[in-house]
This record gives sequence, structure tokens and C-alpha cells, in this order.
Amino acid sequence: MFRRLALVVALFFFAFPVLAQKDLKSRADAASGGERAKLAVEYSQEVAKAADKAFNDGKDEEGAADLNQVAQYAKLAADASMQSGKREKDTEIKLRKLLKRLVEIKHARPFDQQADVQKIIDAVQAAHDDLLDALFKKNG
Repeated sequence: MFRRLALVVALFFFAFPVLAQKDLKSRADAASGGERAKLAVEYSQEVAKAADKAFNDGKDEEGAADLNQVAQYAKLAADASMQSGKREKDTEIKLRKLLKRLVEIKHARPFDQQADVQKIIDAVQAAHDDLLDALFKKNG
């Protein structure tokens, strides 16, 4: 009995992050305005963690696919924030933190694989810079 309970609990804890990530993605896709910006940047952060874990586990293709999602949802977050005029500062800060995380991921990769991560960094940096430009134009 105890073993079954332990197995169920273990499966729940291993499956929960994947389920939460999918739920976060679907909520980000369905949301609009500032809420979409918030959920999209949170999803980007979670997927960046998953990509790092995949790379550390030797699952390079899975990690690369996750990084593409990071870039896509970081841009979605920046665009939603700019269009709605909401959560701009919060989104900018979270994108900046995400960039730091991506640089750490890049430096952990072998040199010949860093260029792929750099492309993702460049895409997220472009989304961040567009958002920052919009912030300064709005306040300037």
C-alpha cells in the first residue's frame, strides 16, 4: 500500500511541471493584453528552465525545441505588453532576467553549439529592446 502511494506521489511530482507548463502555455495563448504578457513571459521562463535541464540531461534536440519556444513567447509577451500598454515594466524586467538565464545556458554549452543559443538570445534581446524603446517613447 505504501509503495503504491509513494509511486503515485512520485509520478505526480515528476508529471506536474510538464502539466503546469502546458497549462501555462494554453492560458497565455487564450489571454489578451497585460495578462497575456504576464503569462507568456512566465511560460518563457519555465521553458528556459526546461531547456537547460534537457541540455544537462543530454537531450539536445529537446533543449533546442524548448529554446525556440522561449524566443516565440518572449516576443509574444513583449508585443502583448506594448499593444495593451500594461505590464510593460514588469515584462521588461522579466525579459532582462530571461536574457541572463539564456547567457548562462549558452556558456554551459560546448563552443560549437553556442551559436544556436546565441540566435535565441538575439531574438529575445530584440523583443526586449523593442519593449524598452516603447517604454521610453511613452515616458519621453
